[in-house]
Amino acid sequence: MAFAFIRAASRPLLTAGEAGEPAASVPPAEADRAAAALRADYERWSRWALGVVGFVAAAGAGFVAPGMVAAMAAAGWVGTVDVIATLIAIVIALAGSTLLVALWRTGRALTRAASFWLRAPYANGRRSPRAAGWVQARTVNLEPRILVRLITASLALLVAVGGLALFMRDLDAGVTIFTAPSLVVGVCGALSGIGQIGGVLRIVSGLSAGDPLRSRLTRSARAR
Repeated sequence: MAFAFIRAASRPLLTAGEAGEPAASVPPAEADRAAAALRADYERWSRWALGVVGFVAAAGAGFVAPGMVAAMAAAGWVGTVDVIATLIAIVIALAGSTLLVALWRTGRALTRAASFWLRAPYANGRRSPRAAGWVQARTVNLEPRILVRLITASLALLVAVGGLALFMRDLDAGVTIFTAPSLVVGVCGALSGIGQIGGVLRIVSGLSAGDPLRSRLTRSARAR
């Protein structure tokens, strides 16, 4: 079976989620099923694995390509093998970046819709926040499919810190053949980490609609 960034069954739920507030007649059970389907689509292991492959391709080849160009410029000569290797690295980096962008765009659509349906029963007044909602909004980060995304997002951000730190150091100490590659890797790590964390935060935000503490704080803030 061919991989689909968004399953066919999820597309009607995306459309419904973008239409605005759901009708008051929508039962909470139906909203729960929609949210569960969208979360299952987004949290597939195949999507996560493709993200890892895309990041390795984009960051790895993104490091090699400018590094090769800088090395050739420093050496003052251009070899055929070096040019071919650079072109291959550019193609791999572009392919990895394209994959990451596709995963980010579809993941954003899935998590936005999932958050919408998670909030729907509370927005309609057909369900009241309970203590279980407070627990769920906090323990969701320990679910394996969410936790692994938080781990890889944290690792990507660590890569970003390292790459950008090397770039800033070179700006102060002197440009080297590693300056441009460090910047590329740093930017790739930052965008990848932020993208993954954003998806998780949207899911947590949807679940927090069932948190009575957050509900009281929100009402209090609106009253002011």
